[in-house]
Amino acid sequence: DFFIPRENYPLWLIAVGGYLVGIGTRLGSGCTSGHGICGIANLSKRSIFATITFMASGMLTVFIIKHVAELV
Repeated sequence: DFFIPRENYPLWLIAVGGYLVGIGTRLGSGCTSGHGICGIANLSKRSIFATITFMASGMLTVFIIKHVAELV
């Protein structure tokens, strides 16, 4: 009972989310874990900025979905 998967998400929302992840990966020249683990470990300014951007975007997305669009 600890983990209950969410159901009934709109298909368009899942599709848009996947598309945006793909665009972000292309624009960011790598994935979030690559920048977050390897890039920050190498003290790469680009990776530090990218990781901050990923985190801020994720927080903003959760806020919009939960409080503005009230989809959850």
